[in-house]
Amino acid sequence: MQPPLRLCRATLSSTSRVYPSPRRRRLHRRRFADVVVGSSSSCYAQTWSNPTGAVVDEVVAGTAYAAARPFIWNDIDVGGRMAIVKLRDGSLWVHSPVHLDEETRRAVDELGVVKHVVSPNYEHVKYAKEWKEAYPNCTLYGCPLLKEKKPDIPYDVDLVNGTPEAWMGEFEMEWFSCEETPIVGGAFFNEVVFHHLPSGTLCVTDVFWNYPSDAIDHVSVPLGTRVWKFLMDRAYLPLYKHLMVVDREGYEASARRVCEEWKWSTLIPCHGTVIRGDRARATLRSHLLD
Repeated sequence: MQPPLRLCRATLSSTSRVYPSPRRRRLHRRRFADVVVGSSSSCYAQTWSNPTGAVVDEVVAGTAYAAARPFIWNDIDVGGRMAIVKLRDGSLWVHSPVHLDEETRRAVDELGVVKHVVSPNYEHVKYAKEWKEAYPNCTLYGCPLLKEKKPDIPYDVDLVNGTPEAWMGEFEMEWFSCEETPIVGGAFFNEVVFHHLPSGTLCVTDVFWNYPSDAIDHVSVPLGTRVWKFLMDRAYLPLYKHLMVVDREGYEASARRVCEEWKWSTLIPCHGTVIRGDRARATLRSHLLD
């Protein structure tokens, strides 16, 4: 029988496990502080998308966690991260679930009981059914119209009606209902962004990405991922803003609400690294509004 995975609180000043030189240790402290507070036991191979190899990272002490995994698309690791929030009643709210392997399930079960699982847009749906089967008593939520679009996935609630009462007033959500896919029509991502008020965390999927330019915790970012970052930054983002966003006023209202009105301090993206504080707010505002 394997021993249980324990979440261990790592101090931000601890550097002994990564870099041998003092200069690199100082650099590591700055990078690591942007990513996690602590992490569970290492289990997976170290990749740029999960440089610690951890099953679950603790992002905000006792409240918000993340599970980073490689996300391979056409042989490119575009990175993927599931957010987990512990609600006031001790239950878990899961955003954009990753594959529920044995290690992930064991670590998640140690945090609490899974009651809410969210597919935040049209693209991040691959593992929703798997989680519903594993946790049949949880409620499976889909972004607006996803329940109709994916009848093969047993979604319980369509988020078109706003924040569910079952979330006990702990969340703000913003639906970016402003886009249309060229030629084929219809929304492309159709994303809902979530702010967990008690932890001050913002969970985003594809309206924002934070791909690194340099190595993360001494793990290099592969060439394919760096090319992907370039194309997303220089090609896709302008295309999205100027061609796919058909309701400019609605888009800017949603972006300003998230960037300027909501009082979050930690940004947990599905793609790229976690960022905090004023830097996180400025980065997101520049991405969405500049």
